[in-house]
Amino acid sequence: MNRRQLLAIIGAAAHAGTARSEDRRVGPVITFGKHLQWLSFDEVAAFLEEHDFDGIEATVRKGGQVEPDRVEQDLPRLVEALGKRNKKVVVMATDVNSAEDALTRRVISTADSLEIPFFRMAYYRYDLQQPILAQLESHRETALRLGEFLEDFRIRGLYQNHAGPALVGASVWDQHRLLEGIPEQRITAAFDVRHATVEGGRSWPLLWRLLRDRVGCIYVKDFRWNGRQAVNVPLGKGQVDPDLLRMVSAEVAPGTPLSLHMEYVDHRDPGKKDENMRAIAADRVALRQLMDL
Repeated sequence: MNRRQLLAIIGAAAHAGTARSEDRRVGPVITFGKHLQWLSFDEVAAFLEEHDFDGIEATVRKGGQVEPDRVEQDLPRLVEALGKRNKKVVVMATDVNSAEDALTRRVISTADSLEIPFFRMAYYRYDLQQPILAQLESHRETALRLGEFLEDFRIRGLYQNHAGPALVGASVWDQHRLLEGIPEQRITAAFDVRHATVEGGRSWPLLWRLLRDRVGCIYVKDFRWNGRQAVNVPLGKGQVDPDLLRMVSAEVAPGTPLSLHMEYVDHRDPGKKDENMRAIAADRVALRQLMDL
């Protein structure tokens, strides 16, 4: 091979890499902070850097990385620690689902001042002994008022579809109705591939396309059926169809964050801190293999 041929190959490879980067719609890639809350903020930042994450979905809720009543003191510290390694808090998981609470206003205002783009809302729930549609409309009114409160802020709410018999949004169709009429610049959807598969079975293409145009964040994790029980497993080892991951990757709006949720190791046991970190790292490798991210 002569020098001209070698340079042509190098140039083609560089062009292919650039094109692949330009075509990529998903990102930043972040991880859920629930399983890292035994680490200091500096240790979290180092972990993110070591495993090629762009940032974190921090837990700013009771028992989380940042307690809501200390949000003004501790959330800036977390943002600063991550910033030293060029990492960001992209999403914060919160207890917020109403504008009526004074603590909600403190959490939202502080996060907005720190330029955090998204907060994940707490779930609304059904009383299964009462008429369902009336409850959905009541929850929607609460969400509408929260959206009105958010008009003065840049931060956006996310409402996630989550499997469960009494959770609003489990079926995705009620999530669609919940968000109807709320500007997506205020509250939008987080689409969870695991929970969509649990509740939707083989209808996941329909569920994805129902929400696709207003999805603000993608959640990725996996599960396997054990009898009638959905058991969380490492990414790529369960029921979530790789075709769903490819569809989401190809059709999501450019720049949509992806949050990796490792849920198969108990986050509540500090003795499993290292096991949690190894599992997240393994899922990060699987994510790269499955979605080229």
